[in-house]
Amino acid sequence: MEEVMEYLPLLIPLFVIQLALMVVALVDLVRRQNVLGDNKLLWGIVIVLVGFIGPILYLAMGRRD
Repeated sequence: MEEVMEYLPLLIPLFVIQLALMVVALVDLVRRQNVLGDNKLLWGIVIVLVGFIGPILYLAMGRRD
């Protein structure tokens, strides 16, 4: 348990960054009309389940203007 407490100051900022990325990506997904592949549900699953990479993939590639 001491090992977890030792790394906790490093893990909390990573968790906050991941949560913020997920929220930003999900809000954008809900507001946007067109996404790559025209499948918002699939993008939502990717954003939530793939961790850091999911929201970054969506924000970099999934949005269409």
